[in-house]
Amino acid sequence: MGFLSDRISRRDVLLAAFAVFFVAYAGFALTVNVVIVAVVFVCYGAYRGTFRAAGKALASDFAPRELRAGGIGWYNFLVGLTQLIASVIAGLLLDHLGHQAVFIYGAVFAVVGIVALLILVPAECRN
Repeated sequence: MGFLSDRISRRDVLLAAFAVFFVAYAGFALTVNVVIVAVVFVCYGAYRGTFRAAGKALASDFAPRELRAGGIGWYNFLVGLTQLIASVIAGLLLDHLGHQAVFIYGAVFAVVGIVALLILVPAECRN
């Protein structure tokens, strides 16, 4: 996916990744069928690989050349911090409402990510 993000808009690659994330989390929330769970687990893996590669590349595109390493560091810090917060919330949801709530929460934030990318990253943003 890193190769693809070098060829087309990184924003579009990330939009596709968030769409796959939504499908995976909706699938986890709505099914107990082991075959479907296996398929959405593979989808989740594809999302993770895509998000890591294209997300870092997009962050480096926005950082000035002389601050690129620091920009990627801040990006990783913010992603890690938000994942920590999301994990705490997911744990609370799991304890109080069950596993479906956790995956619905994730699917909702996949949509939030899509909307944020559409609003915050210009369509013509190219690498």
